Amino acid sequence: MTRRHACVHLLFASLLAAALGASAPARGADDDPVGAAMKLYEKRRYEQAARVLEDALARLEAERRPQARLVLGMIYVRNADLHEALGRTAAAAELDYLDKLLKTRTGDRSRYARLHLAEALLARGSAAEAQRHFEQVRADPGIEKRYQALASVGLGSVLWAQRDAKGARAVWAGTGGAAEIALARAAAQGGVQLADVKSLRRVADDASLAPQLSARTRRYLIEIYTAAGAPDKALAVARAGDLGMASYVESFKAAKGTAKSINLYDLALLTDLTRLYRELARRQLEQAAADARMKPSAEYYLAEVLNDLGSRDEASTYVEAFLARAQTPVQYRERARVRQALIAHRQGRRAEAESAWTAMAESGSDPEVLADIVLGCADAQAQCSKVLARVGQVTEAGDGRRYQRLNFALGSYYLRKKDYARAISYMEAGRDKSNKNKIEANDPEMLAGLAEAYYRTKKFSEGLEIFFEMSKEFPVVRQIQEAMQGVYSMEQRSAGDVKIL
Repeated sequence: MTRRHACVHLLFASLLAAALGASAPARGADDDPVGAAMKLYEKRRYEQAARVLEDALARLEAERRPQARLVLGMIYVRNADLHEALGRTAAAAELDYLDKLLKTRTGDRSRYARLHLAEALLARGSAAEAQRHFEQVRADPGIEKRYQALASVGLGSVLWAQRDAKGARAVWAGTGGAAEIALARAAAQGGVQLADVKSLRRVADDASLAPQLSARTRRYLIEIYTAAGAPDKALAVARAGDLGMASYVESFKAAKGTAKSINLYDLALLTDLTRLYRELARRQLEQAAADARMKPSAEYYLAEVLNDLGSRDEASTYVEAFLARAQTPVQYRERARVRQALIAHRQGRRAEAESAWTAMAESGSDPEVLADIVLGCADAQAQCSKVLARVGQVTEAGDGRRYQRLNFALGSYYLRKKDYARAISYMEAGRDKSNKNKIEANDPEMLAGLAEAYYRTKKFSEGLEIFFEMSKEFPVVRQIQEAMQGVYSMEQRSAGDVKIL
């Protein structure tokens, strides 16, 4: 569930003050990694915040470690949400870009864009469309054999998604034993839980010993280690490379004789990072929950992350445990009830969920709670007409700054509904006008959504400005920048001029 910023200290202040405050020794800024990480977290510097605690965790005294794990788990949750939002925006631009590359003049046409388009479609759940492109790559004599084999691995994943397990196994078995192909096959089979954990780790460990890893190899290792229950190793692989690096650079002579190169990226990387950060969050939060002082807060965030990982029953257990506690902040009780309704919706109890959201919206006016309700409706793709009517009344009478996140929620709802003009209107209303692209002043999830809405309405410059600023903290957005720039170049100039400037 992509959401939820603001008031990050409230849960800590209300649930943890007694446990952490009065008896804690005084600390300076230099020896308080938890405080330093929280400051970076508030500025949405998630990668920096996580590194502070990752580096400090082993040397912290035992009584401080559960708190550090709780904060680190929170950071991973928000980082996962952001990468999920980036993945949606990337899909909008990259699928268009890759499709356009396939439709340029013959002399300027990319051969390898088709493989990346097929993989991108598969990553976004469009297996039938991906199948057609994988089959064309396999049949193209101008494609290197190893990339034809990679297309066969992708086709196997398509067949598995279509419940043709026999066909998938047959295709995978025929892909050969070259190192990169074996790695791709292990990633595919690990993702559907077909391979055992020990063999997956063995394949990944052997591949990780190479002196240099390509961007594609790095992605496969992240997928394999995450699937094998070793998210710490997956994180080490991700951190050791440049996440803004192209997966493939295709160079050729264009029709007019000028040299040309096109950078092609793996859209699946954003999906992989989303999953990785959620698995890391689960691990840290479960360990934090073993400490009685941290347990209430850990339960609150575990309900969220487990719901997003698809573990609905576990998520429901944690949210019920949180709600059963007598002393919890009112706002967070209500937000937990919103999440409980979303879990019910994902379990198939749609009418029950929408009725609960409507009742909460009509009986309350807390903008954070209302924002969660609207975002729940967006995630569930529910109409929620009564909720929207109520929220509209609140925002019209409310202070813009206080309702920043609620405007983001409304913008997200309308973005999912493909009402881009209304999405832009709400998100711009919630944006900090004096620091419009700064992540310290604006939720980066909101900025990613706004950039998508700008792209959909062909406001390319506005979207690119957002990602230029975000790339300073999150280099992975380079792939979105290049795709947007590529589409802009082709639409504003000539169909054959696709050089990224």
